[in-house]
Amino acid sequence: MTKLDAYKSHSHSVDSRSLQARIDELEKENSKLKKINSVLIQRVEMGWGNHSDAYRSFESAAMLAAKVQEHFYQLRQTHIRLAESNEKLERSQTESKITRQRLKDAIDSISESLVLFDADRRMILANARFKEMWGAGADDFIAGETTFNDILNSSIEQRVIDTTVKSSAKSAFNNGRTAPLVFKTQSGRWIQMSERPTAEGGLVVVYTDITALKASEQLRQEQVLKEQAEILQSTLENMSLGVALVNSDLKIQSWNRRFIEMAKIDPKNVAQGDHFPNLMADSELQDVTIRHALAGKEPDYQHREFIKHLSNGRVILVRRNIMSGGGFVNTYTDITERFQQEAALRESEERIRLITDAMPALIAYMNKNLVYEFANRSFEDWFGVKKKDMIGRHLRDLYEIEDYEAHLPHIRRVLKGQRVTFEVEQLSGVGKGRISKKTYVPDFGSNGQVLGFFSLAHDITEQRKTALALEHAYHYMEQRVEERTHQISKINEQLRKEISERKIIEINLLNAKKEAEQANESKTKFLAAASHDVLQPMNAARLFATALSELNMPGEGNELVSSLNYSLENMETLINSLLDISKLEAGVVEAVPDSFNVDDLLSKLVGEFSRLADKSDLSLTYIPSSAYVYTDSQLLARIIRNLLTNAIRYTETGKLLVGCRRRANGLEVQVWDTGIGIAEEKLEEIFQEFRRLDRKNNRFDKGLGLGLAIVDKIAGVLGHKVNVSSRPGSGSCFSVVIPYGKAKVPTIMPAFPADILSESIQYSNILVIDNDPEICQGMESLLKRWECKVTTVQTLEELKSHLLKGGDLPDVVVADYHLDDNTTGIQAIDLIKEYTLAQNPNNPKNIPVILATANYSNDLRQLAKSFGFVLLNKPIKPLKLKTAIANRLRFVET
Repeated sequence: MTKLDAYKSHSHSVDSRSLQARIDELEKENSKLKKINSVLIQRVEMGWGNHSDAYRSFESAAMLAAKVQEHFYQLRQTHIRLAESNEKLERSQTESKITRQRLKDAIDSISESLVLFDADRRMILANARFKEMWGAGADDFIAGETTFNDILNSSIEQRVIDTTVKSSAKSAFNNGRTAPLVFKTQSGRWIQMSERPTAEGGLVVVYTDITALKASEQLRQEQVLKEQAEILQSTLENMSLGVALVNSDLKIQSWNRRFIEMAKIDPKNVAQGDHFPNLMADSELQDVTIRHALAGKEPDYQHREFIKHLSNGRVILVRRNIMSGGGFVNTYTDITERFQQEAALRESEERIRLITDAMPALIAYMNKNLVYEFANRSFEDWFGVKKKDMIGRHLRDLYEIEDYEAHLPHIRRVLKGQRVTFEVEQLSGVGKGRISKKTYVPDFGSNGQVLGFFSLAHDITEQRKTALALEHAYHYMEQRVEERTHQISKINEQLRKEISERKIIEINLLNAKKEAEQANESKTKFLAAASHDVLQPMNAARLFATALSELNMPGEGNELVSSLNYSLENMETLINSLLDISKLEAGVVEAVPDSFNVDDLLSKLVGEFSRLADKSDLSLTYIPSSAYVYTDSQLLARIIRNLLTNAIRYTETGKLLVGCRRRANGLEVQVWDTGIGIAEEKLEEIFQEFRRLDRKNNRFDKGLGLGLAIVDKIAGVLGHKVNVSSRPGSGSCFSVVIPYGKAKVPTIMPAFPADILSESIQYSNILVIDNDPEICQGMESLLKRWECKVTTVQTLEELKSHLLKGGDLPDVVVADYHLDDNTTGIQAIDLIKEYTLAQNPNNPKNIPVILATANYSNDLRQLAKSFGFVLLNKPIKPLKLKTAIANRLRFVET
């Protein structure tokens, strides 16, 4: 019965009792009224003469009759309500039975065994699963009579559950345990018992069959044990010492390969469970214990450690570790080297002993407690005491009180860590009355504390006597010195003349050095100024080679063009490196710092070098950064390019990584590689000019050793710090620290896919202005291959002639900065602007300009920026030229 059914039954019982009481009260009152009415009628029938108030009595009787009738009506209404209440009570009882049956059906449908107890722990309800689990014994469980203990005792008597669970189950039940209790049945099933109290103080107990879960858990534990066993075996196999595990029955349980090798046992003859003494019977590693076991004697396995000398000269240390549960673990360590080292150490100690004994000096060692631990033979002879009687004795035992007190101040100083040298006259021992010079040297431990000191003493008695003799001879020598002084004066005069001559030679050397420095400076300035003439033919060659590569030639022709491009690229790299180093030395390179997002620069550089890394089978990874820096972007790009080139050149296989780290003093851009690495003593050397690592270790050998020198000099111009850390065989990390900058609105440059790039410049009119005819020819050939209309001029006069002839105005102008007769490309652009203004004064055509130059100066860069020109440095890469033309055309259109 549910709580709701009980409440309804109780409510109906209360209503029925109240109605019955009301009926009983009305019937009693009606009985009284009937008696009164009967008396009144009797008195009326006796006549009016019997009483003077007969009428009033009749009137009262009539009123009583009306009240009786009213009470009778109320009684009838009460009977009707009672009937309705009985009908409701019957309906409630019917609903309660239905609800109870539904609850029982719901409980029976649960897969777990469930039983309900009241506050007195008597069973109220149990489902069918519970009865199935308890079997025939469940028929004895009666609702309202059977208690929890009855169920538990019955299950134990009928051997449903193990007896070991009785006490724990009772304790859990009585203490109101909420945590599940797990026990095992006699049939091998595992049951989990869970309890939960009800609101009326009762208890719901659920029994869940967790046999499958237990089996799964056991399987998982077995798997874990198996994995642990495999790990243990793998650990044993990778140990340098041999290991053998033997149980209490002297049967081998586990071993490793090193044990088999040391014991010289055939691996095929070893199996788990073999008798260990029999297994070791023919091995040189068997000990007395094993021999006793083979002879039938009681073996003593408490002997824990012994050393075996094998016939092959190896020395094996055998240690036996007794296990608490019986058995032992034997470890076999090859200590041949250690044994040899100890023997060598003993021999060394003997040699040191022989050497120190042969020395005339007194040598001893005392610990910080002033106890002798070493003394040589001279020391023994001095004191007249044998070494065996001296070692372990205190200093005061050998010295007389005066000697001991004389040495104490010096001993205190050496125990403080000071080196002490002093002279003292010996008053005790065989050498009494002699003078010795002593030196105390402190012996420091690993923690810096003084462990003791070495004592070295020399007998200087004869030296003192010699000193006295020398003092007597001093006076004689003074006379000789005076005689020699005159001769030395003459020699000094000659030396002064030689010094004067050397000063003249030094002045001449300084002048020669100054002239050499001036010559070197002139050379540097010459190389910096000659960059235009050097790079002009390179630029033309690159243009011709690119035009050739776009022709449809046979396979051999394409290979030759590819080789030509490769050689030109190498030559360009070498020339640029020489020009860069010369400009940096000449001091013509100036930084133009500005704030920019470092990711804009690094992402382009990584994309540029990804193809080269792929060709070298290297993985190039870049970690983007949102930081802004303040520096010269072009010079910083030159640093990162050189670092990436260097990383690829000296990395055979592996990875390259470019990333940034935020530091307190700026952003650190790092370039990591897994290359050959650099020895610590060469970390400073690699930044010197024309210095490269060992040629045998690098894959590319095309450089001059200027890359890192250029990085160092550019970093000096920018005021940045370059760091390097490396480990030979593991790789290197080069980094540069850049000051932080302020965030700016990014300038988005139009980007073209490869297939759209060519289409975007087709049929455009390009005017090329360059004083080098070969460059004009190369540009014309290349641009025509791109299906552009090309016009080339070499001087301002040719440009004027072209404009006056009414030639079409170009869509883009590609002009060299340095022209003949000290004219510039800027002047040529001014002529074109004047012409367009004259043609259409109201709306002159805005022609975009690409300025091509071999001049890397900041002045020219700023000048081009002020005019809004795109600046390309020679030699121009064709792809870069095509991209610049496409961007300028789009810029004009937008």
